[in-house]
Amino acid sequence: MTCFRHTERSEVSRASCIAHAINSRLGFTLPEVCVALAVLLIGTTAMLGAWNFFNREIADERYRIERFENVLSTMESLIANNSNCADSLTGALSQNVSSSLGSSAISVRFTRVPGNSHLAWAVVEHGGCSLKRLVRCR
Repeated sequence: MTCFRHTERSEVSRASCIAHAINSRLGFTLPEVCVALAVLLIGTTAMLGAWNFFNREIADERYRIERFENVLSTMESLIANNSNCADSLTGALSQNVSSSLGSSAISVRFTRVPGNSHLAWAVVEHGGCSLKRLVRCR
């Protein structure tokens, strides 16, 4: 006998059928729970993938900033101290300056300005970052 069929049962039976119908609507079915868990799992996986991408981008940006700071500090030291520039006959000098990045080195090249023995173009490069400036020579 179903609860919604009109029968000659008492009011107590009808009340228990209504209570059963109300209680059955309060919970979730197994397919609903499985779909909700699948959506939660897919969303969490997508968020973790985005999180890893942003962490890699932040690390790469910090590495680029460190390279630029190393190139900038090398250039500032060349500006502050009169460097031994390459002889005008040689044209350019490459010297390696130790950096805090381990085995990689900062490349410094000097190119004399024609007609002036006390000025040279200094190019400081490291990992794709380069600065060029006119510096005084000894």
